[in-house]
Amino acid sequence: MNAMKIEKKDVIPILKDLINIKTENPPGYTIEAVKYLSDHFNKIGIENRIQEYGEQRANIIAEYGEGKKTIILTGHIDTVPAGDEAKWKFPPFSGTEEDGRIYGRGSTDMKGALAAYVAVMALLKQKNVKLSKKIIFLGTSDEELNMDGSLFAKEKGIMEGCEFVVVGEPTELKIGVAEKGTLWIKIKIEGKSAHGSTPHLGVSAIEAAAKLIPKLKEVVPVFEHKILGKSSLNIGKITGGTVVNVVPELCEIECDFRLVADELRNEINEKFNAVISKFNQEEEAKVSFTILHELPAIEMKDESKFLEDLKNRAKEAGAKDIIGVNYGTDGAMLVPDFGTPFVIMGPGKLDQLHVTDEYTEIDEVITYANIVYEAIIDNFSEI
Repeated sequence: MNAMKIEKKDVIPILKDLINIKTENPPGYTIEAVKYLSDHFNKIGIENRIQEYGEQRANIIAEYGEGKKTIILTGHIDTVPAGDEAKWKFPPFSGTEEDGRIYGRGSTDMKGALAAYVAVMALLKQKNVKLSKKIIFLGTSDEELNMDGSLFAKEKGIMEGCEFVVVGEPTELKIGVAEKGTLWIKIKIEGKSAHGSTPHLGVSAIEAAAKLIPKLKEVVPVFEHKILGKSSLNIGKITGGTVVNVVPELCEIECDFRLVADELRNEINEKFNAVISKFNQEEEAKVSFTILHELPAIEMKDESKFLEDLKNRAKEAGAKDIIGVNYGTDGAMLVPDFGTPFVIMGPGKLDQLHVTDEYTEIDEVITYANIVYEAIIDNFSEI
């Protein structure tokens, strides 16, 4: 890679400021952080707009260049909650710097990438670089729960004319070209209440749930993806019953299926419906369900000079692997409708996602900013 152009002073103060602003989701309030970013862009002369769409929730869109076609750099502003702050080595919203690391909630997921993108936009403006494409910074809200921010941006036309999306989720700078799809289902099991001393007079919804859960495991497709591996199921939540001496008449299960290819969605739906139908025929308890959340699996299959450039620069930085990610990203909301090429790539170690004492490496954030900047210059500069 060429000599570093973005330095610590250009990116780390922004990262610390973003960590200082609480954007825990829930409640998912991001307006303060969005206004901070907007003020920063205004100071350096970069056009931007705040896209409000809910209570204290907003996206920010900043643009550089005059091209009709666009390259989007995107990341989410919200974070998961910090949890018990007393358990943290440093206060989770302090942005404390120690031993080459920045500690704080969101440092890895994913305010490091956001700060890097801001630095990229700032340097393009500072150098007055002439580009063949317009560079768009899209900071979204509510990625951690419902991805309402990226959906709203898409509905308002952000993807029209977009030729490539860089999703800055943490990958340790490795190139992510595939992402598992999501299917969250809430299952309701209805039995019949009775006194705890005469359970034979009732139908236990909890016992019925215990019978159903192993059958749900059989729904998971056996297909193995060359990058993402196998699909999975997590029984993430179960609630049921009222008091110990009453046969429970209701039990609810929430299931998290992760699909390695979107072609498997029909298979899993058919198998799931068959399991539920057979269960209802054979058992006294009755089952119904609702789909809580769905995201498609996405995979980057088209090569481009820009993607190849990012791959080469990642290799130079020591990140040689081509990977898939198990978690969902805004990319799944943005790219499928248009078949837009994308990459999932950002600073941050995968074992730092959503953990106490979350941190990111300063050098990795700076390296990432320079990788993105240099790739933009080499591919789209008109000088």
